[in-house]
Amino acid sequence: MCAVTAATLTGLLGDEDRLRVVAAIALGARTIDDVARTGGLAPGEVRRALPRLIAAGVVEDRNGLRVDLAPFRDAARDRPPRRRELPGATPEQARVLRNFVENGRLKALPVRASQRRVVLEYLAARFDEGIDYAEPEVNDRLGQFHEDYASLRRCLVDEGLLTRTAGVYRRT
Repeated sequence: MCAVTAATLTGLLGDEDRLRVVAAIALGARTIDDVARTGGLAPGEVRRALPRLIAAGVVEDRNGLRVDLAPFRDAARDRPPRRRELPGATPEQARVLRNFVENGRLKALPVRASQRRVVLEYLAARFDEGIDYAEPEVNDRLGQFHEDYASLRRCLVDEGLLTRTAGVYRRT
């Protein structure tokens, strides 16, 4: 038996005939004729579906057909790598950010005020205290995190995390 990934298992069961075969065997059908009857398939359809299921280790043919649960357990543990979180986030920020960040960029600004504040505090920390930033530089920095940098900039000012005076921004 080869190791079955979640994607492979999903692909195998994405075919209706193979899914019906596995379901019928899981319900107790042990022969091709039993599987055909239980799954509402012709015996020829069952014979075509079985080789791939057996080769993948999803179905065993020892003293009758049986579903092997090991590939399902393995596939359940086969998770994609964690989404990259934004660098420099505190543990508290990381807990919130992981819900709104994908591939190092914000998918959306949270609606809930407490979560939005955490995200904005993270963004504000990308600016050094006591340094003046021209608007284009603020736009460039915020644009690294989300395409709507103008909204982020406005939120940072509205929340009092950045100040704006004559087009010059400063972290407070």
